[in-house]
Amino acid sequence: MGRVPVGDPIPLRFDPTTKQRLEELTADIGPRRFGALVRVAARRLLADPDRVPQALAQARRASADARRIPWAERPLDLDPATSTRLHQLAHEFHTDRSAIVRVALHRFLTAAGRFRHPVLREDARTDLTCRTRVYLNPSTLVRLENLISRNGDALTAAAIRVAVRRLLDDPADLAADLTTISTARDLTPETLGPRTNVHFDDDLRDQLDNLAGRLDSDRAELMRLAARQLLANPRDLDQAVTKEIYRGDANRVKLLARNTRRRQTAAADPTTRAPAVRKAPSPQGNPFGKRHVFRFDEDTKRRLEELADEYGPRRVSALLRVGIRRLIENPAADEALAQARRVAAPPRTARVDVALDDELLAHLDALADRLGSNRQELVHLAATRILRFHHNIENRMLDEMFRAQNNRKHLLAKHARRERIRRMDRGSGT
Repeated sequence: MGRVPVGDPIPLRFDPTTKQRLEELTADIGPRRFGALVRVAARRLLADPDRVPQALAQARRASADARRIPWAERPLDLDPATSTRLHQLAHEFHTDRSAIVRVALHRFLTAAGRFRHPVLREDARTDLTCRTRVYLNPSTLVRLENLISRNGDALTAAAIRVAVRRLLDDPADLAADLTTISTARDLTPETLGPRTNVHFDDDLRDQLDNLAGRLDSDRAELMRLAARQLLANPRDLDQAVTKEIYRGDANRVKLLARNTRRRQTAAADPTTRAPAVRKAPSPQGNPFGKRHVFRFDEDTKRRLEELADEYGPRRVSALLRVGIRRLIENPAADEALAQARRVAAPPRTARVDVALDDELLAHLDALADRLGSNRQELVHLAATRILRFHHNIENRMLDEMFRAQNNRKHLLAKHARRERIRRMDRGSGT
């Protein structure tokens, strides 16, 4: 007798960290419980719809902050009169020059009109003695350059001055534009994992769609919010998932009885009983713990592999663990993270599997909670730092590779012999 049908599948996508933590929760509850766990998350979200708008807004702000691309700094030369007017307007609206320039460029790109001759005249001016620096979205500069280059050379600086003069001549509703347009930022695409099909019954799906329609959202976004809320407060999950699985009255008694028999059989069979103590690391020094998937850009992965190759084959995992431990020990980790967030990162498409033991994971999660981050971001930061500061890590690499005490001396000697042979081969050009 199978499970009670729960409706048609709908595709959902979660970020890798959320998906991994959901799978870990599912593994603790029982086999094939992922769909039921996701439905529990959906029902808990829908149980209090009045709190969803605020939570959704907070989640969107947090996502935007994490994916924000830094401003592009650009010098802007102006004549004294225009520079003075721009400064006065910024002072009047309690803002800075860059915000006004961003609004001016938005208006220019939205309704450029006839701009060729004004741009050419602006480019020919010789009284541009006042230099200031403005901070713009990179995408704005790309769009502006594409627009201006249709008529020949991309006179971007002259076009910016034309846009600024137009705004100074007609500020219009500048206060509203400063609130909305000037604060808009370029964002990197959201990193989501592969699609996961989860069965939803008609009633649950309709409730989710109705709520999404009221909030100008969709199922996928609401389910990502529901999953994060469930992970933040995973109370009484065993009972909730069991109730979700055995929902039909007709089969409920039989299904619960079958589940009870399975548990009793597993408890009585010593071959299936979970060990009370986790086994020690293998004599080969393989890291103790479950493998976790992290994403890096192709260049970072290549550089990690090149550095790890200095210590032997298949040493990327050990190298990353050394980097993670050094990051955890670093008292200035918050400053390093803030600096990394200010740098535009290339797409992280390369996968690296890293085995992490429970103790290291606990320290990593604690650091993530303290810094308002997550495992993926911190491991990427650890990787970039170990690539920059990898001096005098040989002893730590050896400790990480050969953590088991059994046969440690033998393994270190074997490693030394292998390294001598490998370096001799490199020197001979073979």
